[in-house]
Amino acid sequence: MLNKVVVLNLALLITHQVDAAYWHEWEMFSIPGGIQFFNIFNLVLFVLLGACFVAVVERRASGFLGSIVIATTSALVLPIHAGFALAGFTQFHLPVSIVVIMATFVASVVQVLITLNQRSEFGDV
Repeated sequence: MLNKVVVLNLALLITHQVDAAYWHEWEMFSIPGGIQFFNIFNLVLFVLLGACFVAVVERRASGFLGSIVIATTSALVLPIHAGFALAGFTQFHLPVSIVVIMATFVASVVQVLITLNQRSEFGDV
């Protein structure tokens, strides 16, 4: 069950990042470099999250922390974008954008609960 939730969570995060490219999210963060920096950031992010995912699937001891890292990264999407909305940004206002943002948080909570429940599968953590 954990592997499936992690795949869902990563798919939601990837979908959000595609949406973020559409909305020029780097401008909301006032980060220079535009799409080039954004692409490099996402390449590094998803290589690291992919390594975490492999550790989860293989139930390595580091997979426990890897699952928590994936869930935490995905869970940050909602509070970050809630802050943007409160600051008056109008990006990410489409229904699917909103559902994906909310779903990342819900999937992350479920993922953490399952990870904690299956902690023994990761050996000595």
